[in-house]
Amino acid sequence: MQAFLVVAVVFTLVATSSAETAEVYQKTIRPIAEGCKASAKATDEDVETVVHLKKDFTPEGKCLMACVMEAIGVMRDGTMASEEEILKPYRTLFADDPRRLSKADEVVRKCRAEALQKSQKCDVAYVAAFCTIVNTY
Repeated sequence: MQAFLVVAVVFTLVATSSAETAEVYQKTIRPIAEGCKASAKATDEDVETVVHLKKDFTPEGKCLMACVMEAIGVMRDGTMASEEEILKPYRTLFADDPRRLSKADEVVRKCRAEALQKSQKCDVAYVAAFCTIVNTY
């Protein structure tokens, strides 16, 4: 359930870019990022970078993003989950909105493919996150 909520909030955030959605995203992601901080050897600044989706990630920040993405089920074993696994929450969320579902399909396929061109899990996460942001506006 947590994975569904986070994925739905992330896509809604980038699709609408509203302050309220950003706040929900930040409140949802913060505890996950805080829980990943030690394993990623990340700093408080890295947590803020992930929570606020800033562009200038440190190497530790990229690994923090990987940990967060693994925690929500978008990544598994250092690489991206299957397209179907990533798209499952969108298919439920946007069942009555073919336009948004089509956009989610397009973005997931494109960004997953771009991310899979990287070999290091931290780079995979970084590319996936920023591709999603860039391609949903």
